[in-house]
Amino acid sequence: MIKVEFKYVDQKFTYLKVKGHANSAEYGHDLICAGVSSIVTGALNNIDAKNYDIEIKEGLVIVQTKNEITTHDEIVFETMYTQLKTIEESYPSNIKIIK
Repeated sequence: MIKVEFKYVDQKFTYLKVKGHANSAEYGHDLICAGVSSIVTGALNNIDAKNYDIEIKEGLVIVQTKNEITTHDEIVFETMYTQLKTIEESYPSNIKIIK
């Protein structure tokens, strides 16, 4: 299962952790994992990376704010949340989101 954790302080994004695998198909053919990876990668490509500590490994992404984030980045994280929530609603046994 993929576990996604969003943390906020005073309604501002501060932390993201995406961990695990969906295990919905054979490795390399798992469309849920591919979808989650695409969403997370696309979002991270659109933020101002200098404002974050970012760790990316096989089956793990951690993003921690270093500075107050911009309105643009807040929108990117909220868009990511909405996209991942859509996957969770369709595949609740493969992805769990905590906000």
